[in-house]
Amino acid sequence: MPSETNRSFQTPRREELGLVTLGNTAGLSASVLPNGTLFSIDFADQQGGIMINQVLGSPVYGGIGRLYLRVGGATPATAEIVGPKAAVEFAHGKGGFSWSGGTAGVRHTVSLRLHPSQTAWFWQVSLENSTNAALSADLVLVQDVGIGDRGFLMNSEAYASQYIDHHIGDHVAFGPVIMNRQNLKQGGGRNPWLAQGCLEGTAAYATDAIQLLVPSKGNDGVMVPDFGTSLPSTRRQHEVACPAIQSKPLSLEPGASGTTTFFGLFIADHPAASSDADLAHLDDLPRLQDELAIGTISAAPSARSLMQDAPLAEIDGLYQPAIDALYPKRMLEEHVDGKLISFFVSDGQHNRHIVLREKERLVARRHGAIVRSGQNMLLDDQTLAATCWMQGIFAAQLTIGNTSFHKLFSVSRDPYNLTRSSGLRILVDLGDGWRLLGVPAAFEMGLSDTRWIYKLPGRTITVSAIASGDDPAMQWSVSVDGDACRFVVFGHIVLGERDYEAMANIAIDTAAKRISFRPQPSWLWDRYPKAGYHLVTSTPDAFEAIGGDELLYSDDTSRNGPFIALRSHPTKALRFAVTGSMTDPDAAEALAARYSAGVESDEMLAPAHRFWSHVTRNARIEGDGRDVVAQAVMLPWIAHDAIVHLSVPHGLEQYTGAAWGTRDVCQGPIEFLLAYEHDEEVRQILSTLFSEQYRDRGDWPQWFMLEPYANIRAGEAHGDIVVWPLKALCDYIEATGDITLLAETVPWRADDTMQLTSEHATISDHVEKLLDTVRSRFVPGTSLIRYGEGDWNDSLQPADPHLRDWMVSSWTVSLLYEQLVRYAGILTLASRNEEAQSLQATAVAMRADFNRLLMRDGIVAGYGVFDPSHDGVELLLHPEDTRTGLHYSLIAMTQPMIGGLFTPDQRHAHMKLIRENLLFPDGVRLMEKPATYSGGPEKLFRRAESSSFFGREIGLMYVHAHLRYCEALALDDDAEAVWAALALANPIAVSGRVEHASLRQRNTYFSSSDAAFADRYEASSEWARVKAGDIAVDGGWRIYSSGPGLYTKSLIGNVFGFKRQFGQRIRKPLLPASIGACEAKLDFKA
Repeated sequence: MPSETNRSFQTPRREELGLVTLGNTAGLSASVLPNGTLFSIDFADQQGGIMINQVLGSPVYGGIGRLYLRVGGATPATAEIVGPKAAVEFAHGKGGFSWSGGTAGVRHTVSLRLHPSQTAWFWQVSLENSTNAALSADLVLVQDVGIGDRGFLMNSEAYASQYIDHHIGDHVAFGPVIMNRQNLKQGGGRNPWLAQGCLEGTAAYATDAIQLLVPSKGNDGVMVPDFGTSLPSTRRQHEVACPAIQSKPLSLEPGASGTTTFFGLFIADHPAASSDADLAHLDDLPRLQDELAIGTISAAPSARSLMQDAPLAEIDGLYQPAIDALYPKRMLEEHVDGKLISFFVSDGQHNRHIVLREKERLVARRHGAIVRSGQNMLLDDQTLAATCWMQGIFAAQLTIGNTSFHKLFSVSRDPYNLTRSSGLRILVDLGDGWRLLGVPAAFEMGLSDTRWIYKLPGRTITVSAIASGDDPAMQWSVSVDGDACRFVVFGHIVLGERDYEAMANIAIDTAAKRISFRPQPSWLWDRYPKAGYHLVTSTPDAFEAIGGDELLYSDDTSRNGPFIALRSHPTKALRFAVTGSMTDPDAAEALAARYSAGVESDEMLAPAHRFWSHVTRNARIEGDGRDVVAQAVMLPWIAHDAIVHLSVPHGLEQYTGAAWGTRDVCQGPIEFLLAYEHDEEVRQILSTLFSEQYRDRGDWPQWFMLEPYANIRAGEAHGDIVVWPLKALCDYIEATGDITLLAETVPWRADDTMQLTSEHATISDHVEKLLDTVRSRFVPGTSLIRYGEGDWNDSLQPADPHLRDWMVSSWTVSLLYEQLVRYAGILTLASRNEEAQSLQATAVAMRADFNRLLMRDGIVAGYGVFDPSHDGVELLLHPEDTRTGLHYSLIAMTQPMIGGLFTPDQRHAHMKLIRENLLFPDGVRLMEKPATYSGGPEKLFRRAESSSFFGREIGLMYVHAHLRYCEALALDDDAEAVWAALALANPIAVSGRVEHASLRQRNTYFSSSDAAFADRYEASSEWARVKAGDIAVDGGWRIYSSGPGLYTKSLIGNVFGFKRQFGQRIRKPLLPASIGACEAKLDFKA
């Protein structure tokens, strides 16, 4: 029973979860949680560990993997017989695990056994027909696959899936077999490999969870169709690698039995791509099954939680009268088949986006929002951030400060809500048992708050979540219109970087209904010894109990899970908040007291509204021409995404971050802040940035965290990284005229200790060190900087280390040229003429070498290879390129335009090449066609040859590069082209410009437009469909990008003409005649 007095407990590590683990001499193991669900399948040897599944099972629910029984006949049934919802008896012993039970008159027993000495396992299923009628049945095994280092997987499951290759082999005995290869090398430089199939023969299959779950069936998360409907039997490379294997049907007479066996075979290192030759690995599986140890398996009581028996609450939709009552004034309505699915409403100077249940069921990427607290635009350790998902995840990844290390609530790791216990959740009892609040009738997003509206029989439940505009605090309110009901609010606690790795002290004050969280000392938390969070409520009488995971079990007994919970009396209203501090326990206590006393929503939202108005300088766009309202509505959301990227660095899909990428912070944030004249913040960024320059090398890491985690940073950097701080500095000085910044002194970062040096130098001296480093990296005999580890196009990083020193990126050369010319101008302004002339001479030499060595037949190459063992320069991504077969590089063309390296004639000629070869209906692409993919091994380029998913950079339409193309268009004052191109980057306007644009969230920046090919092979063979516009294009990853800053620069600076030149405001709009009267207003004093 929950204690009636104050108490404390600790969050558990993995080894304290009560796992039951099977292992063998080959290093293979499988672990099951006390609730009878699979936790993980692992492999370990002297070279390291590999997690074979993708998502760890939850102690109160389970994981993604499960086994379904599908029964046909007069009363068909589909049920989990292994998994979170399986109503079975669990047993275990040295010989294996067992799950037994009955469904629709079929008795079923499942055993999971490992081979004693081989990396193979078998799911053995026996079925018995206990009815008096014949019936047919089959089984579907669903197994999420990660095959990677656990830390790698938990940094981004979606990213890991993008590099898992699915190959379908046809075995003579087993039929289709799904082979998975992790194309990114893991610990020990290995490529893990897995094969799964059915010994009796696979009837059908799927490879990714998107095939099973999108569009949503609204059937409480059942992943498979009913008996008689087969899985698609097509390969889909997407972001939740999850092979599903459908057995051949069994015909069972009354009293008859049948068996089916699924297998898994793991190989720790598979250097070659998967192929049909790998089928030979499977020939011994029947013999291996015969060698399975037969040991006693004893029944064990399983600790079944409320979550496992709680279905999703059945939600009614919002019908038109209710929509009209709640939202009488709507704009930018979105319809599908005549039905309203989303819209916007005004919110003072800003707006709110409302998404209806019907749209959430259709989209591939779930709707979500990142909210953040406070007034600071830069990265600090005082800003609270959290991700709210429409699926009924009321806060995930809640942090104060570092968004990777300071998680209070866990990340939502599976996009289809299959694990149902991550983050902050709410159970409701309407009088007929506990149900989980999932997708609501409507989900409402503001810049700092979210709201879920649940229409239930006889009741409407509304949940709101607000991040304070003043404090590091977030508050949730639950209200019921109708009869009172009971709630259980519960959260999965991490208090660290990853689940089940850190330990924390949790103290419960039952009288005050308050929970305090303090991390235990560790390498991570030693830097914040005074850190703490508090969960408090201003409605203590609404709650009958407050505690840990014991409240998630019907017997009120704890199973040592990492959860906190609050259980209410029947109530119509409750409110609770989370606050804290990383540095000041007294301040945290004061905030806890404040939110315990009660803070009204308006008190939290008013300063938040002021903050966003200040960020955007009260920007308003007025007009009614094509896409004008779409641009006006998106303006604050683009600002929101830019500030999230800068101040709490992470996104919806890419939840890891917490650092500044050197390239990233020098682009979008700088350009965004300068567009709105937030000059002091830019100056602070530049001071911080130059303090991160290495004293000896003179360059920067690819990315770095700020103090006190500054020693955590990338170990390498692409060849262009050294150029970006100079670009940011030039941007600032050219906009503001503030050359006094050059005299500011800042420290260096020591190359060996990673500590800041006691020695300080002027930023001017830092730039000289930067320029010395640049000169040292010229290819001998030229003024062209080496490619190094890569350039902006991450997909084309060289696989051959030899190319790092002898390849040159035309884009990097053009970027460097632009900054040398600009900085020479600044030096001239500072009366440093001799230094300016030296830089100008270098730029002239660079221009000559560029035209002599990287241009041929009037066309710029993407890359030049200066191999000392061969004469001449080999051009890649050029019409003469025979090595890659790729002929054009977008960024190698647009950057010489933007940077002034091209003559006007060269610019116009390359714009023609872009229009003819790289311009597609949804925007420009990085290359004219995809790089060749051959199953994953890397020969020339890394990601371009190893990513199995055709999206992000690999899909070639990266919005960031498209926005630079918009800048290039503006050079010729082509107002119509700039306006039309910018609309393609607007998630509202794109649907009106591109008929085949997929449904997507309409208030977030998308980093790519991904042609919806099933895999890389289909993308290559049917590439012409993209140009023709007859294949859907999907929105890619959201928010975490420099793109929102670039978007703002184009819209505010180029289109509406708010520019500055050395401190003087210049107004030169570039508005197309086709949109009629249109005006933007900004108040730079706001």
